Amino acid sequence: MCGIAGKLSAGVEEREIDLMLAMIAHRGPDEFGTYVDGHIGLGTARLSIVDLAHGQQPLRHAASGVVIVFNGEIFNHPELRETLVSEGCAFHTHCDTEVILNLYLKRGTAFPQYLNGQFAVAIWDPRDHKLVLARDHFGICPLFYWQAGDRLLFASEIKSILTDERVPRELNLRALDQIFTFWTPIGQHTALAGIKELPPGHVLVHQRGAIQLSAYWNWPFPQLAEPSASSFAQSREEFIERLHQSVALRLRADVEVGSYLSGGIDSSAIVALASGLRPGRLRTYSIAFQEESYDERKFQEMVARQYQTIHQTFLCGDEDIHDRFERAIWHTETPLFRTAPTPLNLLSERVRNDGIKVVLTGEGADEVLLGYDIFREVKIRRFWARQPGTRWRQQLFRKLYAYLPQFSNPRFANLSIESFRGTLQSDSPFYSHLIRWNNNAANKIYFSESLRDGLANYDALAELESILPPNYARTDDVDRAQYLEMITLLRGYLLSSQGDRMTMGNSVEARFPFLDHQFVEFASRLPRKFKLVGLRDKRILRASMDRFLPREICHRPKFAYQAPEIRAFFGVGRPRSALVDTYLNEETVRDLGLFKGELVSSLLRKVETSGLARLGMRDNIAFVQMLSTHIFHKKFIQDRLTRVNRERIGKLHVQTRLGSK
Repeated sequence: MCGIAGKLSAGVEEREIDLMLAMIAHRGPDEFGTYVDGHIGLGTARLSIVDLAHGQQPLRHAASGVVIVFNGEIFNHPELRETLVSEGCAFHTHCDTEVILNLYLKRGTAFPQYLNGQFAVAIWDPRDHKLVLARDHFGICPLFYWQAGDRLLFASEIKSILTDERVPRELNLRALDQIFTFWTPIGQHTALAGIKELPPGHVLVHQRGAIQLSAYWNWPFPQLAEPSASSFAQSREEFIERLHQSVALRLRADVEVGSYLSGGIDSSAIVALASGLRPGRLRTYSIAFQEESYDERKFQEMVARQYQTIHQTFLCGDEDIHDRFERAIWHTETPLFRTAPTPLNLLSERVRNDGIKVVLTGEGADEVLLGYDIFREVKIRRFWARQPGTRWRQQLFRKLYAYLPQFSNPRFANLSIESFRGTLQSDSPFYSHLIRWNNNAANKIYFSESLRDGLANYDALAELESILPPNYARTDDVDRAQYLEMITLLRGYLLSSQGDRMTMGNSVEARFPFLDHQFVEFASRLPRKFKLVGLRDKRILRASMDRFLPREICHRPKFAYQAPEIRAFFGVGRPRSALVDTYLNEETVRDLGLFKGELVSSLLRKVETSGLARLGMRDNIAFVQMLSTHIFHKKFIQDRLTRVNRERIGKLHVQTRLGSK
């Protein structure tokens, strides 16, 4: 993967593009290149993975003058190349960038439909002064833009756009409200007002000052897909074959590819298949914690031993999370609700120090194969709603959430179960997520009066409803829950804050075999009972991997990856950290005016006097949200990035300089 940036503006100069590249140099430190012709400037920071010797960017087509910069990987580029050669295209490199360029020349703006990969692409077509931006199916590769009249800036990261002092720096209050509702911004929102995110599966065309946005791919709702007629046994064999193909595609590289190993079935399945597809021993990397409730070492080591991987474990302590949390916010460019991205940033640093540029990882399996509790929970709620007076139906929550203390303790179990009753009969399009989002929104009690005034008459749920696809209404609760997970938590957090931003912060590319769009389309056609039967999740994955993995892994319940939160900033018997004193002190809270000072102080006193014993999930989330919001405000709104620019631009050495003919 790489980083790209550009500016469409009359009189654009090379130094402006250099400044943009300097801010994202961590994404591609191997080579830098620019193209500037007076109308547009394009830049790329390259992480060289394919055709190491000849994959320089920007790349220009000699006859047409069309120029491309590209972030990501096209896994089917050899097959596409063969097709294009048969159509008369000539190639001068073996890189996937040239394949995209020729594909655009042959297919126009429909070119993304042919790509199997993860990508953010910018193409400048001087023949009709047209800028084309495109992003992959799931939004694995980030891409942001800002427009004012005929001027448009775009980049892989927001900080690159902020090198232009004319771009306003203002907190997007609606995005903040969304983070306190969905845990992530939605739609095209980012945490900075005016800067938009190009949606996954979309193409943007900017021509003569106007923007046209169109979708080339949409999530295939399983209920609306043409169902597979295969038996479970036949589907299981095809499932393994297709997942095997997806892993094989993502092992294509001219550098060594490693793999993350969490200890769950998703990453373990990838390690199992990848180990048989490459020569030598696979390198695997895991995170471990000293506290048992977070730690998965037993299962990680079980898989590493079976496949004799070269395994490394990064033991993450509370102080590691504290010391690197500011850096995590610098890379996420958005407030967080968890500290979990921070250990992943530290893990990718370990990977990079080993000389590894690419890792496979298991994100997407839970969303595609119905692995989350929320899919089973919504089935139980509807089942209970049909006979709300019966008691035995509601007791299914005890079985589903047996691992949670409040459900295993008879004193609290019935109270916890009763909390589901309030929305049983709801006809909301967000039935599956209403309880979660209502619980999240309870932390808006910390919002100051001025913040509430700025959000007057704004309803985050209404905005989400306004951007739902037309066929959403034709689906059932489980399909809807699946879609909502895809467009909120997966896209906005798991693939971004906890994904691309944490790996690329250390120049490491993550690849996601479960998010091959062709594999996802296949999985959508499978009968639901092949994925979720009763309260058993990911049925076909577990059955398929029985021959590859220990039973303890195949039938292990979902273990959500988490990291210490409040305790990382206070600890047991320790005073609050300097980071808390800096960003959540009374003066700062008052001056920024986003949160109620008395409630912030009350939460901090509770932390200090309780010994962490009385803190719930809501307290931890509120603390992380407010601390990260203030850090974000300091880094991206108060600081003007001038000093950072000055330090980085001095280290930037641009190898490729292209200009107009």
